[in-house]
Amino acid sequence: MKKVRVFLLILLCAGILSSVSTAFGVSFLKFEREFSGKGSTDGAFSANIRVAFGAEGQIYVSDADNRLIQKLSPSGEFLMQIPEDPHAIDNKLKKPGDIAIDSNGNIYVAETTAHHIADTDDPKIYMFAPCVHKFDSSGKLIHTYFVDPVDVRPKQVLAASLIVDEEGKTAFGVQPKGHDRALLIAVNSQNRLFVLDAKRGRIHEFDDTGKQLRVFGRYGAGNGEFDRDASDIAIDTRDNVLIADTGNHRVVKFDSEGKFILNFGVKGRNDGQFTKPIVITPLITGEILVKDSSQFKRHLGELPSGSVLSLIPPTAAGIGDFVVQSGRSRSALLGQGFKEQSNFDALNRRIRLLEEAEYRRYFTEYFDDNEEGGKDENRKEEDEDLKAATIRATVYHNVIMRVQRFGGNGKYLGRIIYQIDKQNEKNQDVAFLALDALGHIYLRDGSDLVIRQYSVEGFSLRPSQMDGLYNARAANVDNSFSEDYEDIDPNADIQDDINQLELSNAFLWNYNLSERWSLMFADTLSYSELDERYLTPPKAEDSYDLQTKSLTNTLAANLKFITDPNPYRYKELNIYLERIDGTSDLDQAAIFQEVNKQRQDSEGDASAVSVGLNWDILSRANLWVEYANFNPADTSRNFVRRYFDVSGDLYEVFGSRNEMKKLAGELTIKF
Repeated sequence: MKKVRVFLLILLCAGILSSVSTAFGVSFLKFEREFSGKGSTDGAFSANIRVAFGAEGQIYVSDADNRLIQKLSPSGEFLMQIPEDPHAIDNKLKKPGDIAIDSNGNIYVAETTAHHIADTDDPKIYMFAPCVHKFDSSGKLIHTYFVDPVDVRPKQVLAASLIVDEEGKTAFGVQPKGHDRALLIAVNSQNRLFVLDAKRGRIHEFDDTGKQLRVFGRYGAGNGEFDRDASDIAIDTRDNVLIADTGNHRVVKFDSEGKFILNFGVKGRNDGQFTKPIVITPLITGEILVKDSSQFKRHLGELPSGSVLSLIPPTAAGIGDFVVQSGRSRSALLGQGFKEQSNFDALNRRIRLLEEAEYRRYFTEYFDDNEEGGKDENRKEEDEDLKAATIRATVYHNVIMRVQRFGGNGKYLGRIIYQIDKQNEKNQDVAFLALDALGHIYLRDGSDLVIRQYSVEGFSLRPSQMDGLYNARAANVDNSFSEDYEDIDPNADIQDDINQLELSNAFLWNYNLSERWSLMFADTLSYSELDERYLTPPKAEDSYDLQTKSLTNTLAANLKFITDPNPYRYKELNIYLERIDGTSDLDQAAIFQEVNKQRQDSEGDASAVSVGLNWDILSRANLWVEYANFNPADTSRNFVRRYFDVSGDLYEVFGSRNEMKKLAGELTIKF
């Protein structure tokens, strides 16, 4: 019967898994390959890179620290680099940034350069400004685009620095405010270049000859406006221009002529909402992928100190009272016969699912620049040590991230979920890198700089999404007691030897259905055995041997949905089911059967079922409702006892059964 119940429970949970995945359009990642690594050539890079993809899936990487651009095959093999010698004095690349590829294979890369102002020869005057270099497919420089005026003499007095020009002569260099600001770039099907100058609140459009066609967009939060921290620009299959309006938590869409079409997305963590969108990638199907900064952590707290499972030894008076572990964190699941001890409660049954931003409140990830423009390495090292120590003290710590999928009209279509195990040394510093037009997701390891490519596949059960915890405990205790009464012989009048064995194992299994849904099973099985030999030589008929054995199993299932993961408005819904079964046997008999055949046999069983709902109806109001059936309700076991007299004849049978059903509710409001 018990196996049938477990089977039905598994079927129920499988049905829930299927309905959740279907209803919410969740997909997961499948690992395809890894490539690249730490280096400066032949497919290896520094930490500071930007990625773009060609029409046939080739991978282009601009490497700011190594001052070069590399071209890789779709599978990551090195093909070429620009320039051939990055250390050459004529290398145009000083700190290459964003990169884009047109339909002819021409390469565009954002840069900062010094431009010679025409008609300034004695001395020459150079204007430093952000720009975009255009190279052909072989690496030859074709044109340089500027978004600031650089061919006119300054109309006011500006500070300048002495520099040495390409001819080795003294010249002046002017560096206006913002001359080194980052530009973001994209190219449409007509090979027109679009440059997002977010700091100035503008988008510049150039034709393939370098002529500027128009400027559109502006700073703000209205239609056709975007914030100064807009973090990406992309062109869809109809040549519409898409902007990741990071500060306004949305995507802004213009047509190819710069006319505003629509905004989609608002601030939030629900479907179709964004927390600082950072990357936009149109797919060849016409759909749009958007990666935002929303990160969720699933963090199970520290292991309990001491033993996980506890047992109260049975006594000679009858069936002992055993501590039964309840999987729920509220009121006692069972009646007086079941003494509750928080087993998985100590592991924080309500596993909080918070965005990674909350985690970063404790561990600073970004540091103020010092006077030299670097970072406070001492503080960084201290914080990393603290972070590592905290992770080691947890049972598991995962970060769950998402990429959302939209139609061309901004309609939400679904999402892709991927999870990073922060306790895995190989994965602990893996971060998002890029998306391509086929929907592949690229992650990069921050230590060895290896790039990993993943494809997207539908929802399925997989070990990578599972977290498990197993605990086993064994204890054996021997206790010997002797006593000599006040007589003249030195022999013991009572010798009591007790041996107690305790065995237990506990298993916790959690499966992340998505960033907000999770399913957890917990099972605890404990076995105890007590053997007692009570010997009284002066009165042999009072000597007896007692043996008790007891087995208890607790099975719990919990389905959790995070209704609001914001740490200041956190709410969750839990639906749980719990089943506890126990059995015990006691045999007590006189040791010296020739003088006393008295004995006692006892058998006991117990079971309990609980179904409940734990719901944060508001961030400061919680509703708990539970139905439970206890059998027995007032004792540790329903039992049957058989008593045999000194002649060995059965003279009494005693049985006890009692049952209780309970419906309870609890409302908690925090002021």
